[in-house]
Amino acid sequence: MTKVLLCILILFSSICNSQISQYNHFPTMRPSHILDEKLTDISFAFSLRVVESDYNGPLIRLRRDSDNAQQDFGWADNDIVDIDAINAWRGAANVFVVTWYDQSGLGRNAVQNTNAFQPRFITDPIRPYFFGDGTDDRLDINTSIQILTNAGVNGSLLTVIYSTSNNNFSFGTRRPGASADRWSVHVNWTNNRVYFDSGICCSNPVRWATNVNNQWQQFSFIRANIVQTIRRSGTVLRTGNYTLGRCTATNGAGILYSNGVNSNFSTNRFTELIMYRMDINLTDIQEIEENQIDFWNL
Repeated sequence: MTKVLLCILILFSSICNSQISQYNHFPTMRPSHILDEKLTDISFAFSLRVVESDYNGPLIRLRRDSDNAQQDFGWADNDIVDIDAINAWRGAANVFVVTWYDQSGLGRNAVQNTNAFQPRFITDPIRPYFFGDGTDDRLDINTSIQILTNAGVNGSLLTVIYSTSNNNFSFGTRRPGASADRWSVHVNWTNNRVYFDSGICCSNPVRWATNVNNQWQQFSFIRANIVQTIRRSGTVLRTGNYTLGRCTATNGAGILYSNGVNSNFSTNRFTELIMYRMDINLTDIQEIEENQIDFWNL
């Protein structure tokens, strides 16, 4: 009788365990990502890792040059874009960026449908990136800079970028026919300075800071109502009052160039680019900066 009861108990325990194992034992727990509680006033969120837990789309769409086939790619268990899947798909071919998907939920993807203008993507397993040729490579964000910022003034841009020197615009917009009317950044100009123009150029000296070339860095560019700040890896490089007018351009923004004026293309490498339409609070800025630095091992 004892043996029969023991067998029944073992069988019951086995059935229960097999059923329980099919469910989340802690349904209130989920993976945590840096933008989970930081979507207020967001303009877009581009990254080669997942940065928002509710996002369930791909990170990037690539084209391989062997046959011009295109495919979307998500992320692997390490939260970084699935490099193994990309390498298996591309074989010996080079791959180029068609779409960098916006994880903010607003659908403001950065796109380039012309093959000749697509930045080349590199499958570095530690820090994947794409880069421009400095001639015509670019991605377009087809949302007015007036919406991406607060009416051409306030905004916060946080990025992980490999800085080069090529007379380049790394991000932003300029009004056609009036290129001084802009909301844009250079990383770097040929004088080894990083520039930030959050309005009519050029409000010196708050618009520039000395920088180094040819290395990965984290940068933050923040424009409040009056004060403009350039930060690198959590340290303020330059801050002060921006004394000239607001940006009045209505065209969208560009990555690897300044949308609206097709010149000064960048050779920079990009891994992450996050923007808010306001000057978000310092605590959130610092948390995002620290997360970018730690995750990407900068």
